[in-house]
Amino acid sequence: MNIEFSTDSVAAAKRLAYWRDAVCNTFADIECQAMSDTPFHARLTDAGLKGLHFCQSSSSPVQVSKNTALIRRSSHSNFMLCIQQEGLCVLHQNGLEARLFPGDMALLDSVRPYSVTFPAPAQQLIVHMQRDALLDVFDDAEHRCTQRISGARSTVRLVGQFMQGLSTQLHRPNPIDSKSSVAEALKIGALELIVSALSDVAPDQAEQPAQIARYRLLYRAQRYIENELTDPELTVEVVARALSVSTRRLQQVFKDCGLLPPSRYLWLQRLERCKAAYDQPEFVQHSISDIALMYGFNDFSHFSRSFKATYGCTPREYRSAHY
Repeated sequence: MNIEFSTDSVAAAKRLAYWRDAVCNTFADIECQAMSDTPFHARLTDAGLKGLHFCQSSSSPVQVSKNTALIRRSSHSNFMLCIQQEGLCVLHQNGLEARLFPGDMALLDSVRPYSVTFPAPAQQLIVHMQRDALLDVFDDAEHRCTQRISGARSTVRLVGQFMQGLSTQLHRPNPIDSKSSVAEALKIGALELIVSALSDVAPDQAEQPAQIARYRLLYRAQRYIENELTDPELTVEVVARALSVSTRRLQQVFKDCGLLPPSRYLWLQRLERCKAAYDQPEFVQHSISDIALMYGFNDFSHFSRSFKATYGCTPREYRSAHY
């Protein structure tokens, strides 16, 4: 499905607020800050294959960023290949900076805080790919983030041309069937080309191994928790044993990454999963307490108080407002 957002039809004074609400808060889980006093404008289109999406964006001077709080609530776990098409882009992640000019590209990791600044009007193609899919074919991907890949290289030019061509095709009214063998072949080919571009750059070894290990463990812990939420016996100790680390090590990783303790993360994920279920038609026949039990809450009074403290209303009030 193709998605498109644009400020073209929005009054100039309301464009930034519209963009923050429609794109930053709802679609992408990012923050957005205008970088000039001129009227804000932006346009974004998104289309893709299964596990591989192409986001074409253009805007007036702006900075977008993702902090630990946004990462915590986000369901996206992707690598993003940023391909600069017009203007200048400055990327920051993990204490590193990459300045991209037209034709250049760089990799970002969505599970680590980052900022992307466009100091002048710019256009960029962002290729979103599942973290695990890229790591399966290039296990050094995390070490190649925030490194400028020069568009002057022939391999990089080929990658950019292929990605732009595929993006253009997917944005047409009759795109490639995402379930077809052609789509799968294109996805594999795109990943292989991305790997070839990343392999062209020597990894920056400065302090990265320890930082990469921290974020990799954090990512594994978060995914394990999210996959096992229906287990009422799931605890931080269980997660630590499953990942072959100590509970103290797991707690320290969450702290070092600026997140709440893992026990709090687990608790909030349970609440969020219950809240989401109250919105979904397939759960309409389930009682509020049954859904709470389904996601590990065995004290309904405590659950109801926690839900209200977090979302400002009781589970019953929330569900009544949606059905």
